[in-house]
Amino acid sequence: MALIAGPESGLRRRALAALRDALGAGADLERYGTDVAPGELADAVETLPFFGAARLAVIEGDTLSAELVETVLRLLPRVKPPNYMALVLERLDRRSRLSKALKDSTVECEPLKEADLRMAAGRFLDERGVRADPRALERILVAAGSLDALENACESLSLLVEKGGTLTEGEVAQAVGTAPGFDPFRLCDLVTAGRETEACLMAARSLADPNEMPRLVGLLARHYRILQLIRFHSRRDLKEGELARLAGVSPYFLDGYRRAAGRHTPRELWKAQSALLDFDAAVKRGLPAVETAFLELVHALASKGRGGWPAFLDELPGA
Repeated sequence: MALIAGPESGLRRRALAALRDALGAGADLERYGTDVAPGELADAVETLPFFGAARLAVIEGDTLSAELVETVLRLLPRVKPPNYMALVLERLDRRSRLSKALKDSTVECEPLKEADLRMAAGRFLDERGVRADPRALERILVAAGSLDALENACESLSLLVEKGGTLTEGEVAQAVGTAPGFDPFRLCDLVTAGRETEACLMAARSLADPNEMPRLVGLLARHYRILQLIRFHSRRDLKEGELARLAGVSPYFLDGYRRAAGRHTPRELWKAQSALLDFDAAVKRGLPAVETAFLELVHALASKGRGGWPAFLDELPGA
């Protein structure tokens, strides 16, 4: 039984990946939200695995309800090999009975300090065969703020230079946003998660930097392209590492991309890509009120065109 808790999603993701690796590739993985029924959870930890040599039941969410806490506490003595359970939570009351019961098997996932983020950035870049000059590294750290955002930034930036090359401050400035309170990778996640209000608020923050919008359109297009690739290649019997390679993402992010891809049909992904291309073409041809149009685009993407897709090319002067 493991408790993985704290606001740093990158650490939570890595802790869960380490647990899965420890159980071996043949272990069954079953994911549940914090709304899981007590009976369903009991079945998961009390019956033998169907296919694998072990079963890992993972409950993921913001926090646990009082009822679910009681269910977990009641099940603790009954969680025995080959069944295992992991709680992956963003928030946890350290004074709670659950926290005290699992204090010896808790992984703390608190936000990293600047020195830790700096070391992580160096490692991420080194894994991708590139380096960053000191000023470029400082700019990456300012823009990222969290471990996931940092690795995503390093992954995107590594595509700008050849293997063995060095990123410059100018290259980083062109690719990574630095508007106050703005996280470009968080925006992509909010959009594909369908969180319309939060996505629009985050997009509005980006408008503080007039150079941000073109980079965001490219980043969103890349994000949707990854989802298309994952949907396409998931039909094949591929190992996770191979699927991550074909999609061009870090294996650590694969589960997140899979969940995002699963929320969209192939047609919805195609529609989103078409809207991004139309917006880009319209901006280059003089689209008026471009900031407002950008917010309309973000809302349409997050809602999957539920209220209709903006006709940007029809808004051009003389159209």
